[in-house]
Order: sequence, then C-alpha cells, then structure tokens
Amino acid sequence: MTSDIPSTSSHSEYCITAGEFARMCQTTRDTLRYYEKQGILVPYQNKENGYHYYSYSQLSSYYFIKTFRSLDCSAADIRTYLLSGEEIRFDEFVDQQYDSLLQLKLQIDQKLSLISNTRKILKQMRVNDIGHPILYTFPEDIFLKLTPVLSTPATSSGEIASDIRRHLESCTASAIQPFPMGASIGSSDFLNSCYVYNNIFSIARIGKDSPQAEADHDLFPLPSRNAIVSVCTENDGDICKTYADIATLTKQQRKHLCTDIYSLSIVNVLDPHAGRKYLKYIFACVE
Repeated sequence: MTSDIPSTSSHSEYCITAGEFARMCQTTRDTLRYYEKQGILVPYQNKENGYHYYSYSQLSSYYFIKTFRSLDCSAADIRTYLLSGEEIRFDEFVDQQYDSLLQLKLQIDQKLSLISNTRKILKQMRVNDIGHPILYTFPEDIFLKLTPVLSTPATSSGEIASDIRRHLESCTASAIQPFPMGASIGSSDFLNSCYVYNNIFSIARIGKDSPQAEADHDLFPLPSRNAIVSVCTENDGDICKTYADIATLTKQQRKHLCTDIYSLSIVNVLDPHAGRKYLKYIFACVE
C-alpha cells in the first residue's frame, strides 16, 4: 500500500466529493481534514473551484487507517508505514500492533483483577457488616501477598513505614496490585492482647482463575474458607474493642485460630479536620 497522495496524471479518478466520501465511510469532514493534514489520506483539490475530491480506491485506505487508529496506532506511525514503501513490511507493521495490544491486554487484565477482587471483598463486607464479629464461610479461595514486618516496634503504620515501602516494591515486581492493603497480627500475640504487626499484606486474588497465575508461588493461600470476620469503622470506637470481641467469639465458639488476624484497610484516612476515618475488614481462618 502506498500513500494516498494524488498524482497529476490520475485526476479523473478523484470524482467523489468530500461530503459524499464522508457519508460513504460514515465519518465526518473534520476527520477527513485531520487525515489530510497528517498526510495519510490526501484528496485532489480542484484549483478552479477549490473543492476536494476522493477516489474509490481511497475507500480501502480509509478503512485501513480507521482499523489501525482503533488499535491506538498513531497517525504518525501509519504515515511512516504508508510512505516507507518496502522499507517497512506490512507483516512487521501488523506484528508491532499485535505486540502492543498484547501489552495493553495484560495491563487491562491486571486492572480487571484488581477491581474484581475489590468488588468481591466489598460484597462480603456488606454481608458481614452487622455491628459485631461473626462466623463466616468465604465463598471462594483467597490468596495473599505477604511481606514480613522487620520494624520494632510495629504497632502503627508510622512505625512500619519502611516495611510498607518494601511491600509496595514487591507488589510491583510481581505484578500484583497493592490495594487493598493491610497488616496482620500473629494469632498468639492476638490472643494475648499484644497487637503487634508481623506482616503487611494485600489481597492478591480471590478464586482459582487469575491473570497472575505465574506469580502464585509468591502467594499465601488461606488454609480454610471458614473464618471469623468483622467490619470496623471509626464509628465503632477503639479497634482494640473489635479485636477483643473477635477473641471472645473465638473462645465462645470453641474455635482455633489457624492463621494470623488480618486487618484489611479499604479506607484509612487521617483527616486534619475530622480525625481518622477508616473502613477495615478483619478476618482470621478458624477450625
């Protein structure tokens, strides 16, 4: 395919007015003017009346341009191909666009996985938000991305800031989105009312299917779907009360904690005018 710049010897081919050509292609005159300015679809201009005319052969050129523009191929790239003749083979040009689309698909899959996990978590939270901890069975398997806490002490986000940074770096390396993110407390410490963080974590995925399957060796699967869960906000008062209520329910139900206690922060904002606002999903697997 060559550039659609009309030659002086083929003016008779250019018999379609710009308006008619736009209607045939179901596009606008503005789009045609843009393509003309970019040098990728150039009409013949009649010097006597100043009108622009297109040829029937340019219909295929228009749809070629439209197809690759819809694939986010720039007008400059299309012009480079059209004007380069045999220097750029068509199959190489298509392969380049295919590789770009594959990369875009990967990014979209990652974003869909993130928002899908978040939707599932929020759906569970709506069911579990009844004002106190409950026994609950997760409908799907849950996998976590864990980063050990090295800071001492480790009782607040400020104290574990360096650990949070390490977690964010590890999420980027393994193509796992950090949000939502939280911190966990070891079960022994928890039952002794010693609320010291031992891991930073993110929900890596929920369910068996995931675009992150190649990274699963870095993930921790929750060993059971049976859990004690609680939804906690700033309106519930000191979060330590929620922790105590979870411990009490564990004993009352004669359950054994088989994981850490995970406190997932959906919202965690320090508002200088209204104090701290947070929405946390707290859960631990039991048997």
